[in-house]
Amino acid sequence: MAHAPAAAADLDWDALDAAPDWLAWPEAQALALQYRVGALLCAPTIRLWIDAPRLAAAARVVGAEYLQALLSLPDQQVLPRDLADCPRIDRPEQVAPLLRAAGAAVMLAALPAGPLRRAVASTLAPITASPMAGALAESLVARAQRLAAQPVAPVRQAVAPAPSEVAA
Repeated sequence: MAHAPAAAADLDWDALDAAPDWLAWPEAQALALQYRVGALLCAPTIRLWIDAPRLAAAARVVGAEYLQALLSLPDQQVLPRDLADCPRIDRPEQVAPLLRAAGAAVMLAALPAGPLRRAVASTLAPITASPMAGALAESLVARAQRLAAQPVAPVRQAVAPAPSEVAA
């Protein structure tokens, strides 16, 4: 709200009391959540990426452990591809700005319409709220937070048996 003092003037104590905790987070932490919500929204697409540069760009902005957790989700826990629009991300340099914009749009949609959403929107302009239902947006934000908080099991790599073990 420090970036939009005029918009904050329209807020009352009830609106501030009802605001989600992430609105009071330091800027770096809030930005990380925007990236992670965007990545969760775009998980069906990200899981199809086979090129190292885009995956590395995603790991830089969401964190390697978060990306690993996202890629390891069972199919039934990934948002269906046609449920919400994910921006098309073709190049590594598009990853950070488009995941941030997608995540911020979902986070705006998670806020109830009114002065709080208008105040937050003014700080994120030109990003606008996603057209998704508020309840879905809230659940995506909460899932991104839970996914970031859970420990990630190390990935087991298959190791080929030594030639002596095959002959035995």
